[in-house]
Amino acid sequence: MKEEQLTIFDINEFKVSLSDAAKQLSVSVASLHNWIREGILKTTNNYITQKNIEEFKTIYLYKNKLSSRANKQYKELHDHDLLTEIVSKNIDSEMSGKDISDDYEASLSESYRNKEGIYYTPQYIVEDMMQDMENVEGKSFLDPCCGSGNFIIEAIKKGFAPENVYGYDTDENAIKIAKKRIKEISGYDSDNIICANFLEIASVSGKSFDYIYTNPPWGKKIARSEKIKYSSMYNTGNSTDTSALFYFASLRVLKENGKIGFLLPDAFFNISSFENARKMLLSMEIKRLIDYQKPFKGVLTKVKAFVSVNVLNNKDSVVSCEIYNSKRFNRIQSGFDNLPKNILNFDIEESENEVLSHVFSIPHICLKNNAEWALGVVTGNNEKICKKDCGVDMVPIYRGVDIRKNELLSPSLYIDKGLAECRQVADMKFYLAPNKIIYRFISDKIVCFHDTEQRYILNSANLFILNENFPLTYQQVCDLFNSDFMNWLYKSIFNTHKVLRGDLEILPIWVGYFEHNDIFSEETLLEYLKLEKVYGTYRIKK
Repeated sequence: MKEEQLTIFDINEFKVSLSDAAKQLSVSVASLHNWIREGILKTTNNYITQKNIEEFKTIYLYKNKLSSRANKQYKELHDHDLLTEIVSKNIDSEMSGKDISDDYEASLSESYRNKEGIYYTPQYIVEDMMQDMENVEGKSFLDPCCGSGNFIIEAIKKGFAPENVYGYDTDENAIKIAKKRIKEISGYDSDNIICANFLEIASVSGKSFDYIYTNPPWGKKIARSEKIKYSSMYNTGNSTDTSALFYFASLRVLKENGKIGFLLPDAFFNISSFENARKMLLSMEIKRLIDYQKPFKGVLTKVKAFVSVNVLNNKDSVVSCEIYNSKRFNRIQSGFDNLPKNILNFDIEESENEVLSHVFSIPHICLKNNAEWALGVVTGNNEKICKKDCGVDMVPIYRGVDIRKNELLSPSLYIDKGLAECRQVADMKFYLAPNKIIYRFISDKIVCFHDTEQRYILNSANLFILNENFPLTYQQVCDLFNSDFMNWLYKSIFNTHKVLRGDLEILPIWVGYFEHNDIFSEETLLEYLKLEKVYGTYRIKK
């Protein structure tokens, strides 16, 4: 029997969802809805024929800047009333819940996503995070930030009874979509998917759950008073980002021996403000730490996840450390305890972590409480305020990229020495200090320069001044921080694209090395630390 082939007529009449049509036209779904309302595009039961798309391309697209205007509006505007109207209409149609979800997600403006901290979880991440679920009959499942239901749908597929699956979200449209998807997959009309703020619910809930998996809102803009309230309610300490608040609130309703999985920004695993959250996580038994790299379009930060069990941490427990689709290795959980700030640097293997523990055990001091710090100049408009030629009363100003190891590039920008028009300026004593160390801020490595000529810097660089009684010279500190080993150490701990003050402050400075070495070198430093370099990494000399 011959395989049936589509005719030209069949292809032209082929129907696609709005989200697929938007991808073909390189515009937002919101723009499609506007064009449909204007009669430029036509739909049948919320689908568009391929023929209509091709006609639209020929007649309208790219003419009179139609698509560029549409996408500009998409980035800047969010018409929630219109989206609510569209979702309600689609819910009552024959359109699948998955297609409605895809269209709704694609319709959310960038400004709205940023404000609400919304990043819908790709299906492959949902499946990967939930891969180790067995014997779930009779068990309960919760997604406290369920959105349109990616985690709860996967839970039902894994065998959770739909009546035992719960979800909360503050987006009424997403809740409607999630309920429709549950109905489609199970036939169950769920009352457990609720439009509500979980941060309020968790503190008074009488329920507890066997499994809690979610992708909480990151950096959601909420009032400071609200952050303080929830932080106090759940005892979060310095961890007050919305993602951390949801983590602590989830622990409140997680059963003993219950399993919890969170998808989070990279900052959760290494930034100071999440230290309390990491300390809490390390008190439990961590099963998996996963690096998903950068799955969200337009989001620069890496995305990582943990899966842990609510039992007291066994120091000898094994943690699976994974770079998605790249490598997987095991670490002993107690190995994370020896690092400052409870940092979860699971990108490196156990042998490398032993080096970190070793060098931190060698007597050292840190810059914390031993230096004064300042930011570079924030002009508010570099093009307007910084000039390419040096005029009257103007001085050179240096960018982060101008800083090289122990040298500066020739100046390419100049600024009024009074900094009168600048938006944010540190105390002038910092810029005019006879000695200071300037370093790149936007960078994945430490690059320092000892400045003795009272140079100005833009905010792509920062600076610090050593306390008067600090036992080392400025140049010695520069030499150490610029070294290959210190940069390996820095990257192994923090693995970030910004050089933060809080990170520099806790790096070990071995005064004893300089007491025995007048001239700095990599070789003598490794000798002092009893290390050797092997194939681009380091190990303890036996």
